[in-house]
Amino acid sequence: MNYLKLTIYLDEEHHEGFIAELMDLDFYGFEQHSDRLIGYIQKPRYNDSNREYIEQLVIAHPSATGMEMGEEEEKNWNETWEESIQPQVVGQFLVRPTWSIQEPEAGQLLLEIDPKMSFGTGYHSTTRLMLARLDKLDVAGKTVLDAGTGTGILSIASLKLGAKNAVGFDVDPWSERNALENALINDVNKKFDVRLGGFEQVKKEEKFDLTLANINRNVIIEYLPDLVNTTRPGGTICLSGLMDSDEEKIKGELERYPVTIEHIAQENEWILIQLTVRQND
Repeated sequence: MNYLKLTIYLDEEHHEGFIAELMDLDFYGFEQHSDRLIGYIQKPRYNDSNREYIEQLVIAHPSATGMEMGEEEEKNWNETWEESIQPQVVGQFLVRPTWSIQEPEAGQLLLEIDPKMSFGTGYHSTTRLMLARLDKLDVAGKTVLDAGTGTGILSIASLKLGAKNAVGFDVDPWSERNALENALINDVNKKFDVRLGGFEQVKKEEKFDLTLANINRNVIIEYLPDLVNTTRPGGTICLSGLMDSDEEKIKGELERYPVTIEHIAQENEWILIQLTVRQND
């Protein structure tokens, strides 16, 4: 399948807002450079309405100097990611790409991620927020659902923390393959069930102790009934892929469900919301 490559010319300090807007339009696999932002989208998911919307964003932003759109064939995306993804520490996790030789220090848990085209490397604020929160939760022995699993990094991290098993699903075939590869690299493949598709891939009888959704605002709102219904009473839901400007809207949506907000974390313009599903509400 062909991909479209969008390049927007603007300083790196302004990238976060554009990334949030582009994620809502199904872009992913972003590259951030000092003078430009690059995002990729599957060609069938891009239309004239999206193009016009992005053009208006660029015109309205005082720091954006222009944009380009071109086609991109499938390739080994590591060649691109190697330029921007470096090892980093998040909580007790050392997240490194497969081409790095940096070794974890005493007490660190290694997450080795071959990102390819999938979103979720620990490089973006939303993934770091989720990893940092996992580091604070009691994950041992828990069952985990990872909605929009991407590279599988959150499921893999949960399993490294002692989770019993994890189910991850994603609508992107690239993500399915990439998550399976990363599970094998991290030796958790026997406990990680990766499924291609959306919430229809989760069986009605399946219930989870911990549900993770690092997607975007619109998809999270669409998924909220399923996210709550598939989480056991007393269980935890962590939502990210949200900007701080989304907070009030998400809180309003959450009032319709038997959940309690336990914690809100923020990094740059992005937030994470941790929920508990109430018992017998």
